[in-house]
Formats: sequence, structure tokens, C-alpha cells
Amino acid sequence: MIRKTTAIFKGIRVIALLSVFMLTNALAGQVDINNASLADIQDLPLTVSQAQAVYEYVQYHGPLESIYELVNVPELQHSDIEVLKTRLTLKPDENASTNTRLEDQYRKVEDWTSTEGASEGLMELWLERLAEPIDVNTATYDDLVSFQNVSPIDAVAVLKLREESGSIGSARWLRNAIGLSYYGYRNLREFVTYSEPEGGQWHVWYNMVMKTIPSTNSAEEESAQLIVRKSPPDIIHKLSFSNSRHWKAGLSYNRQLGEANRYFNDGNIPEVKMAFTVSDYNLGPLHLDRLVLGNFSATFGQGLVMQSTDFRSPRYSGYGWNKRVNGIYSDLSRTQEYALRGVGIQGSILNHIKLMAFASKNDRDAILNADGDSFTALITMYPRDDFGYFVQDTLDMLNAVNEVTYGGNIRYEFSPGTFVGFSSYESLYDKELRPDPLLTLILPANTGLFLNSSGNGADTELAAMHASSAASSLWDAARSNRRVQGLEFSTTISNLALQLEWGVLDEDSEILSVKNDPQALVANAFLQFDNFNFMVLYRDYDLGFDNPYQRSFSNYQRYKSSILEDYYYLKNPYFAFLYNGAAQPQAERGVYVSSRYQMHRAWLLTTNFDTWTRVADASRYFRTVTTLEYRPTFNYRFRLRQKWQARGRFNIFAPTGYENRETILTARMRLSGFDQLEVTYANSYTQFDPRRRLTIDLATGANNNSAVGQASSPGDALGFTVTHNFTESFKLIGHVTYYKGFFWSFEDTDFQVFDSPNGAIRWYVTAFSRLGNHWAVRAKLTWDEGAAISNYAFGAPTATTRSPQSGLNYFSEATDFRIQLDYAF
Repeated sequence: MIRKTTAIFKGIRVIALLSVFMLTNALAGQVDINNASLADIQDLPLTVSQAQAVYEYVQYHGPLESIYELVNVPELQHSDIEVLKTRLTLKPDENASTNTRLEDQYRKVEDWTSTEGASEGLMELWLERLAEPIDVNTATYDDLVSFQNVSPIDAVAVLKLREESGSIGSARWLRNAIGLSYYGYRNLREFVTYSEPEGGQWHVWYNMVMKTIPSTNSAEEESAQLIVRKSPPDIIHKLSFSNSRHWKAGLSYNRQLGEANRYFNDGNIPEVKMAFTVSDYNLGPLHLDRLVLGNFSATFGQGLVMQSTDFRSPRYSGYGWNKRVNGIYSDLSRTQEYALRGVGIQGSILNHIKLMAFASKNDRDAILNADGDSFTALITMYPRDDFGYFVQDTLDMLNAVNEVTYGGNIRYEFSPGTFVGFSSYESLYDKELRPDPLLTLILPANTGLFLNSSGNGADTELAAMHASSAASSLWDAARSNRRVQGLEFSTTISNLALQLEWGVLDEDSEILSVKNDPQALVANAFLQFDNFNFMVLYRDYDLGFDNPYQRSFSNYQRYKSSILEDYYYLKNPYFAFLYNGAAQPQAERGVYVSSRYQMHRAWLLTTNFDTWTRVADASRYFRTVTTLEYRPTFNYRFRLRQKWQARGRFNIFAPTGYENRETILTARMRLSGFDQLEVTYANSYTQFDPRRRLTIDLATGANNNSAVGQASSPGDALGFTVTHNFTESFKLIGHVTYYKGFFWSFEDTDFQVFDSPNGAIRWYVTAFSRLGNHWAVRAKLTWDEGAAISNYAFGAPTATTRSPQSGLNYFSEATDFRIQLDYAF
């Protein structure tokens, strides 16, 4: 009997062990459906279409709370769900965690930076906000509309849901907001949480980037690389830390590429930024959104009156990827010339009156006139340096002018998304603002070209620079000023958003009269459906609206097509940064139309059309860009981008007309484990109007064919990119491109512009590694080598000249690197 009992117990033990073993294996093979990738779901016993449907259902409706919610997926049968029950597990949505995985952040940013309208400044903001998501239950209207692809209509839908339900507890609740588009929801959920972190919890974020890759101040096809030397490398350190939602501190150090080390300058450290933020306090009827001490940014409305950044974004509509972060925020960015330093405050009174105010005192780089007591203009330089060996009769530009700027914005909000507001700021300078392009900027031998060259039609913008000589009771050192005011209006009506902003530059110091003052206007209407949106925007900027803090919609920056583009005409070649480094829009008058249409699950069409007049010389432009994306299955994507652009096509006598056509075809195959292959082919062709100066023999002056100049400019490029994830924490990206002619590209996390008349090969390798749960490193090496270029001299051979058959050959070659280190805790 005892032996039989012992045998029974042994059998039970074996069965228990086998059960535990089988259960362990079963759990090990389970898929976390709420956080699974499409590749993970495709490993389940499902067809390709079923896996795609399940993946999209979870992404669209939010995390599942029960396996049986899959009955809502039409492609699944009851038998399929019964099979899946043992293969699936439910865990909380990882997107709701504040400890977002660093490799996921980079993967998102890689996708975002490949979109038109992205910029280096925006990329920094996206990384910072991914590392520090905000609570959707305390987010303001301005917080929500600052996220990419979140429209005013989406923001209002979220605020109304929060008012009705009291709070939003999960992504599932958020998705149920009436009026929130699927596109807006997918982008918003990356940046928000649904509860505040526990009190006293520390959060630290550190970011370091070192690179020799040249930058631009705009992600624009026609941008010039803003650099003349590559040593020492560009470096930026950023460190921020917070404890609860009520306070945050940070500091950053930035040295631009090619910039000399300047640790102290009259007791200051200009490269270091520091900021301390106090936020989210109720002080009686006043709710304090943010109080920032130190370096901060200020942005009002559509950027017509105030947006304090050195960077510009072409066609800055405030929708889609071109988002504008309205309000007062701490500033640890690369912005230096227009950085604000002092105190900024933002809050609300009784939930309807929104207030923003700031005061700043900071040095500005500027071009001084010969007397040293006045200046022609502020200037943004890359790198910030004084190159005395260029010329002997120009004065130092670094920190040449001291600026005191104060201003604010007040608006009354009738309901979420519907408000009227007033904005104003005044800048005081300790030197007289007296623009003198002829005597200060241009070499004496070239002054006859100013306002008289057909190729420099925008010289009138230089002639229309703002001038001032004024004192102020607020600051004894003030010798000049610049005062800008504006009105704004915004409303949402169902699925329609309307926005308008008007600004005026006070030229005559008569605040109540604007008839003699330069003005500017920008207005837009945005219509949104789940699968379709449509926007129309109108802007009209007077030539004299010279507001250095303006960052509203435009195609080009100020002084394009002016004498500043030809640095060899200037006293100091660095003066060309008045144009190359400008973030201020050009004076334009025109209409821009944009649409996005998801015709089918597999087809996406986006269209942009812009027609405008350059106010400086009445040149007429148009630009059309159409992008068609085809995704037969999730793994395959084909993208065709076609651009047409022209100037002067409406006037056959225009001496500087051109017509440009550009085609870019991209094929991408996504593999398992986030691996992917990509092939890109680009073809462009630019046709210029006949120009006599390009068809004259340089030696004789006769009207003969000349090898100098060109009637057209073709370009071709073919590139391949491979991404392979060796493990969850280590991956490599390899890319090689052959290009000939003009070519632009978003490569990895950089925007680059290239031009090689005889062809060139460019490759880069990027390695990403996550070092533990908190550290990540990203390293990139690039190499570019162009074919030999021959320059010929004309005329009969002499002792000092070459014959037309002989020439000078030279090669172009460049090697650059980029290293990025991140820490998040």
C-alpha cells in the first residue's frame, strides 16, 4: 500500500514537472500583442492579411484589455481566436511609460527626418519630447498642437474629451475622442502619458553630439552649406533633470563647426545656456503654466511677430511636419544669435485669459558701420568667428551689439481652440541702427552693381532695411529700437480650422496709426477628415516689414537673389551670412495649397502647390510637388516624388527665369526585426533663360560659343541603403550613392545638399548601440569623392596663360563623422 502511494506521488510529481515545463515553454512563446511588431504578429498562425489586420487594429484602437476584442477584426474567425488564446499575452502599452526605449526613439526620428519640412532644430525637439513625454491630462491647447501631424481640430477633440470624462486613462480612451483623426492619434500617442510620474521621481536626460558634417539652417533643396572649415568639430552637450512635474533645470554647451574656443569674453560664457523652469502651479485665479529663468524661447501665433530661433523651415505652415511650438519654454537648443536670456512666464486666468510675457538682455552679432557707434544689421554666422585676415577695414562682429527685448501675448479663449489675441515686442539696441549697404557691405569697385544688376532683383530688400535712432526711458543705454505688434485669431468649427495673424512694424513711433508702417498678413484654412485633409494659406509681407524674429510661412529667406549671394562683391566674404544664415522670410505675396489623401489602404497621395510673387522685384514663381506612395503589403513601399518649379514663366522678357523638374523614386522593403533595404533614384533638370553674359567669349568679347556658363543643369543620382539589426540593441546602416549634378538627400539624421559636375560617390556607415537600459551611442562615418574637374583658360597661349586645350585638374574629397551619445533615466 505504501509502495503504491509512493508511486502515485511520484507520478503526480512527474506530471507537475511536465506541466510546469510545458507552461514555461508556452509562456516563453507567447506574443505581447499590445507591444508586438508586425513581424512578431506574422510569426503567429495567421495569414498575411490576418496579421496585417490584427496589427492595424491594435494600432488604431489602442491596447487590448481582452483577447476577445479580436472578434471585432473581420478577417478573423472564432476558430482563429481560440488558437490565438494560448499564444497571446496582454501587457500595458509600453508607449505609456516614461522610460521610452532609446532605440525606439531613434527609429521614429529616422522616419520623421526623412520627411519634407524636417530640420535639425525640429529633430532636437522631437528627441527631447520623446525622452520627456507630457501628461495628456494637464496638456494645454498649445502643447497639443505643437506635436507633428496633430491639427487644431485634433487638439480640440482631446480637450473636449478631457472636459467630458474628467481625465484620459489610456491610449484606448484617447482614441475614442470624437473628432480626433487616426493620423493625429498615431502621432500624439508617441509623446504623451496618461498619469503624472510619482512625486519625487528623478528624471535625467543627457545628449552629446560631435560632428564634422556641415549643416544648413534649413531643410531646403536650395540651401547652402554654412561652413568654411571643419576644425575643430561641432559639439553640443545638453543636460536636463527634473523632479516631479513642477520643476526642471538644464544646461547646454555648443561650439559650432570650425568655431574657435572662446571660454570667456568680458566675463561671459556665450556658448553655455542655462535654464530653470517652474511649472503647473495654481496661485488663486492664476494658473502658472511655466516660469523660466535663464535661456528661454518665445513663440506667438504663426510666427509673424515672434519666434526666437536661428533656424528656418521652408513653407512653415504650422501643420503636418512643420509644427511650431507656441509659448514660453526653456531653451537648450543650438540657437545663439536670437537666443533670449532673462525671464519668461506663461499662465492663464480663470481658464479663459492666456498670458505670456518675457524680458531678455543678450549680446548680438552685428555688422558695424565704420564709425563703430552704429550698425547695419544683425547677422547669424556659421561658425561665429571674426576672420580679420579677409579684410582690414571691417570691425569685429561678435557680440557687437547689446539688445534688450521685452514683449508678450495676451489672448481671450472663448472655447478650446477659439480665441483672439494681441502680441507685441520691442527690441532696444545700445547702438544706432543705420543700414548702409553701399559703404559698409559692398566693395567700392562693385557699388555700381547694387540695385542695378538684373541678377540681383532682391537688392531692394537691402534698401528697405529698418533704421532707427531712438532713446528709451526703460534703458539708458538705448540708442535705437524696433517695435512690432500683431493681432491673431483662431477657431475650429467641426472639422474646419481657421487661423489669421496680422503684424505691423512701427516705423514712425505712432502706435495708434499704422498707415505709414510696413505690415504683414498670414491666414489659413484647414479641413480635416480621417483619410483626407486640405489646407489653403495666403501670405502678404510688405518689403519694409524687417522683423528679425519673424518665422512665418515663406518659400525663401530674406535677401535671396540679392548681391549678398555673391560674396566676392562684398568687403568681407562673411557678410554673405546676412543671406546664407538668414531665418527671416523673404517678402512674398501668394497662395499655398496642400492636401493629403489616403485613397486606399495601399495608396497615399500628397500634393502641394504654391504660386507667389517676390515683392522685391515682382518676379512670379510657382512650385508644385506631388508625392504618391504605394504599399501593396506592409513590407513593401514605393514612393514617387515629382516637383515642378519655375520663375519668370509668366514673362517671356524676364532675364533671370528658369524652369526646374525633379523626380525621386524610392523603393523600400521592410524585413523582419526592423531590417530594411532601400533603393533611391533621382533625376533633375533645370533650364535657364538665355543670358548674354554666359555666351560671350571671355577673351575677345565676341558673341561666340563659350565653355563658361550653361543653358541647363541636369542631375542624376542612384543610392542604396541597408539596415540590419544584429540584436535588439545593436544595428548598422550602410549607404552608397553615385550622383552627378545637383542632389539633395535626408541621410540618416542629417539633411545634405550636394553638387558635382563630373560625378561623385558618397557612402556612409552608421552604427547604433544601446548600452544597457539607459545609455545609447550612435556613430556615423561619411566619405565623398568627386571626379576630376578641369578648368580651362581662354585666348592664345602665352608665357602666363594656358591654351584652350590645356587645363587645371583638381579633385574633391571629404571625410566626416558624427557621434551622438544619449542617457535617459
